[in-house]
Amino acid sequence: MISLQEARAIIAQNVGPLAPISISLAQAHQRILRRPAATLEDLPGFDRSAMDGYALNGDDMAEKFRIVGEIQPGCEPTVEIGPGECARIFTGAQIPRGASVVIMQENTRREGDWIIVERRDPQTWIRKRGEDARVGDVLLKEGERLTAGSLSLLAQLGITEPEVSPRPRAIHFTTGNELVAPSATPKAGQIRDSNSSLIAALLAEAQAELVRQDRCADSLDLLVSTIEASPADSWDLLLISGGASVGDYDFGARALERLGFTVHFRKINLRPGKPLVFATRGSQGAFVIPGNPLSHFITYQVAIRLAVERMEGAAPRWSMVRAELAAPLISKPDPRETWNPARVSLEAGVLKATPLAWQSSGDLRVLPATNALIPVAPQEGSRDRGAAAECLLLDLPA
Repeated sequence: MISLQEARAIIAQNVGPLAPISISLAQAHQRILRRPAATLEDLPGFDRSAMDGYALNGDDMAEKFRIVGEIQPGCEPTVEIGPGECARIFTGAQIPRGASVVIMQENTRREGDWIIVERRDPQTWIRKRGEDARVGDVLLKEGERLTAGSLSLLAQLGITEPEVSPRPRAIHFTTGNELVAPSATPKAGQIRDSNSSLIAALLAEAQAELVRQDRCADSLDLLVSTIEASPADSWDLLLISGGASVGDYDFGARALERLGFTVHFRKINLRPGKPLVFATRGSQGAFVIPGNPLSHFITYQVAIRLAVERMEGAAPRWSMVRAELAAPLISKPDPRETWNPARVSLEAGVLKATPLAWQSSGDLRVLPATNALIPVAPQEGSRDRGAAAECLLLDLPA
């Protein structure tokens, strides 16, 4: 049995970025950029006015200037500014030859075809060519997630089909004769399938694409044939819910081996979620997840999500923050490393963590309030209110 740290290292070593694709800007939101975005031209590409006003020679200290033209944005100036002359200019318009300053219109008084300068600012109110970026400057690095602002910048650079990572494609199968659809009324010995909804939502949050999801009875042959029904080139990540332990009907690892996967680990020193199986086949990854839903949630956050991030080429989203316990952390010493659900909030500028009680790894009631996990070292006991706690932050605190 290996530690969580060792498990994450094995996942990182065996899962790499998927081959990049080129897509339109309209499709690229939240994708991971795979080729640095550099400018092919100076930004701005010409000296331009930062204000509505009048362009003139800043060394010309006359008080009265004759208006010799008007320059609108998008038009190349046809006038050249001489002594005692100026041009009416609008925000974003190109500065004409002979001009070195823009006088804001609020600082002038117009008299027919003349202006009188009533005040001069120390600023030129000119945005100089290349003041934002020069040719060849890298403005977006490889590995950045493309936000709305990123897409706007790419559009300005003329990069209309950026190279990005494809969304990792996942297939997911829940196993267990006892499972029925959430819409069904369970009979004696049956339970509703909650793991399918949980996995679908977690994958959506990670920008992964769930291409197939199904339930499968406890049969090794049936599980293998069900997985094989999805063409191998149609998915990147296989998730199997249940069948991770060593019982007579726990077929997960055996199914992966029959399908040609190399199993890298079968257990990690984790509570909840000890019997987590990880395997690879070429560029494909696979996990067999302990069947209880809280085990699903925690193993996804601390291990499976890393594989999705690696496929995307994204930096691991692993935000550890230090918080003050707002309530006691009740924990019995256990040989495994425990990850306790918690609610982190910001109170008067201080991060407070409230540990959330859970009865078992099948207790779903704790998940709606969970936005963090508190690691508890093996054999570590409870902590008092007010004690410090390192927390894995899953979502921003309220």
